[in-house]
Amino acid sequence: MMFQWPIQSPDALLQAYQDVEDPLYVAEKDNRYHTFRRVLRELGPAKGRTLLDVGAYCGYFLDVAREAGFQPEGLELSRWAGNNARGLGFTVHGVPLKELAARGLQYDVVTLWDVVEHFADPREELKAALKLVRPGGRIYLSTIDAGSLLARVMGGQWPWLMDMHLFYFGRRTLALLLEEVGFHVTDVRTYTHIISADYLLRKVGASFQPAAPVLELVRRGVPSSWSIPFNLGDNMLMAAERPL
Repeated sequence: MMFQWPIQSPDALLQAYQDVEDPLYVAEKDNRYHTFRRVLRELGPAKGRTLLDVGAYCGYFLDVAREAGFQPEGLELSRWAGNNARGLGFTVHGVPLKELAARGLQYDVVTLWDVVEHFADPREELKAALKLVRPGGRIYLSTIDAGSLLARVMGGQWPWLMDMHLFYFGRRTLALLLEEVGFHVTDVRTYTHIISADYLLRKVGASFQPAAPVLELVRRGVPSSWSIPFNLGDNMLMAAERPL
């Protein structure tokens, strides 16, 4: 496990997350839907189950979950993204996870897609998540895998080393944390993102500056609409249940 130090104050982080706007996320909308439809299969039949998506952002996963038959709600701190999700007709809570848990709400399923790495105190946030999962319910998390072969080989050039990522877990450390706060881990596997060729080439070019001019030429010649399943083993999906 790795982490940033020092970490900004809770108030500064909350303000930063509330102010986030990301038009590039919207530009990748179709591929976000492809990614979420793929991962939704891991949740099993909807059967009208209630679902809370923590870090719901613009509401794309909520939309996919609703199509499948879930009753979804979101939690999103970004005012810009939360308003986008509300525009799709969803209830989106704009409060921190601990505050929502204090209201006594519970859900059959809680999801955190690429969220746990942003928590300043992952243990306390996952304790709050436990309260939001009804006994017998499940939590699903995706995050980058700091223990993966790619992360170890690339070291400081690993492209997921970003200012916005505060904690970096390996499979073992994330599973231990989930078990310690009261969950029972049931499955761990790699996680596949669907991304555009344009996004991939931009990302690789930013990580490997010497190759950036060549990649920029390739990017200009490749249709930006091409969608690519991207899985180099350094993203993980973990499922856990709250015991009865």
